Amino acid sequence: MIAVTLNQESAVPIYRQIAEQIEAAISGGRVQDQERLPTTRALATELGINRLTVSRAYAELSRRGLIASRVGSGTWVTPSGIASAGNGAARSGAPRWPSLFARTPERAVTSGIASSVWPQDSDDAISFAWVFPDPDLFPVEALRRAVTRVLRKDGGRVLGYGPPAGHPPLRRMIARDLQDRGVSVGEEEIIITSGSQQGIDLVARALLDPGDRVLVEDPTYVGAVQVFQSYGAELEGIPMDEEGAIVELAAAAAARPRTKLIYVMPNFQNPTSRTMSLKRREALVSLAASEGLAILEDDFGGSLRYEGIDLPPLKALDPSGSVIYLSTFGKKLFPGLRIGWLAAPGPLAQRLIRLKAIADYSTSLLLQAAAHEFCAGGDLDRHLAKVVPLYRERRDAMMTHMREHFPAEASWTCPDGGLVVWVTLPGGVSAEDVAMRAEDRSVLVGRGDLFHLGHRRRENLRLSFSQEPPKRIAQGIRILGEVIKERIEARPSTRHGSENPLPLI
Repeated sequence: MIAVTLNQESAVPIYRQIAEQIEAAISGGRVQDQERLPTTRALATELGINRLTVSRAYAELSRRGLIASRVGSGTWVTPSGIASAGNGAARSGAPRWPSLFARTPERAVTSGIASSVWPQDSDDAISFAWVFPDPDLFPVEALRRAVTRVLRKDGGRVLGYGPPAGHPPLRRMIARDLQDRGVSVGEEEIIITSGSQQGIDLVARALLDPGDRVLVEDPTYVGAVQVFQSYGAELEGIPMDEEGAIVELAAAAAARPRTKLIYVMPNFQNPTSRTMSLKRREALVSLAASEGLAILEDDFGGSLRYEGIDLPPLKALDPSGSVIYLSTFGKKLFPGLRIGWLAAPGPLAQRLIRLKAIADYSTSLLLQAAAHEFCAGGDLDRHLAKVVPLYRERRDAMMTHMREHFPAEASWTCPDGGLVVWVTLPGGVSAEDVAMRAEDRSVLVGRGDLFHLGHRRRENLRLSFSQEPPKRIAQGIRILGEVIKERIEARPSTRHGSENPLPLI
């Protein structure tokens, strides 16, 4: 058994203390190759901490190649770590996989963002980290009935391959919906994708060569950053304020050579929850047209509005044909359907359809047909009428308890829609530190620095209210407020009481 001693007063997060002590035991020979480690639950119980903290420590050791885990078999020390694993590969004749990896996606794959954004799961933790709709609110029975009707009506035809562009009735329905919102678009310009993530990937594949430039809001959606980087693109951030991306600050970057694409989320932006003003929307479309650039408009959550009026999509303000519109059923309905769509100008639409055929030929025809049946029968409208008030109640609960429990030095957005709140911590308080210590108390949050290009900033948290009912939101915000206040007390200061700057890491 490995002896682990924790120092609750240390500035070193608990999970790092565990990982460092296990690593020292391995390197010091106190733990042998193939020796089994305690389960996360057993070690957490022994240390009197949350199992998520032990899971994070084990994940760090696994990343370094010191331990390995397998479901049903436990966790054990690897044979002499990474070096021995490499020798074993050579003896067996297996390829040395790292030497075969493609270099183009290296920055996206090795950035370490994904594992940080996707926290360890736990039944008892209060999660403000997941920006997914609450599965307890899913209209499962309505979807089951839609699937049954489709199978009864179309039989085996919906169990085969569909056209790469998508199920025609679904494409027509989406085109009509966009036309009702002022977008001039035809069915032939709609491409059904396997979620909005594939939509981003297809646009990047169609437009970007290594060294091309993409302008993105800063902060922005991590998944888009990773896609653009995987194609070798150079990214430049557009600063934001309460009205969204500051278009005037993007003009110089837009005029630089090899700038091709602007990626924005005008409605309830992820992670800030801000909505781009009409004036900024018009200015951004005008900028793209004047520089000959494309705009990828990601409208992932536009249906989740709690108050105010809907603003026109960028594509409705676009006479030049610069805007590619992207949306999904993921946030407003079922993420697991993996159905998104692109509305693209004609020449680009044809290229995207060909690339879609190369990628996976087509999105599940059965699920597309079921989604069409579900929406055409009015089930989507009924679902939104039910969940929008519930999500508004959760947002209001988060606002109420943040005002009660957060220190006066903290500030946050109050979104008109969407699923997240963007918190700015008091100066000198590290988001990473707050996130780790909150996790030790079974509250999961999103670290804001992970959404900034270069991860330079450290003072923000992204909190999602979609996963938890109001009572658990109240409990989680109370705990988080206590953690923030503790970190305010612990931050360094000079003899005059001013804050010392935190080192950049």
